[in-house]
Amino acid sequence: MKDIIHKTREILQQRGRVVLMIEHSEDKECITHIRKNFIYVAQPADEETSSVAPEVHIKKSFDSKSKDERFALRVKGFFFVNRNRKLVRVDYCHTLKIHLHWKSQLGSPKKSVTMA
Repeated sequence: MKDIIHKTREILQQRGRVVLMIEHSEDKECITHIRKNFIYVAQPADEETSSVAPEVHIKKSFDSKSKDERFALRVKGFFFVNRNRKLVRVDYCHTLKIHLHWKSQLGSPKKSVTMA
């Protein structure tokens, strides 16, 4: 069984947009919740500053007693676009959250590749 919810809305007097996707699925091994959130906010810019690498935050955890595995990723940054011959700075924040609840006693299956 798989359920998907998709929402889009405008924020800050039509200067920004939020896109939200939520997915819930269940099979014989685990229950999965996935939440994706994309936020964009536009504002006028006087000049284009040098590009800065986006901020990336990653968290991962596994609870062996409750068999819950969680993963969270957040990326924040900005970029510039030309709109109607004006420079606009667009700030963004992308978030991905994954929650797995394993039904079996063994928990998460063994991975074939180890990430460094």
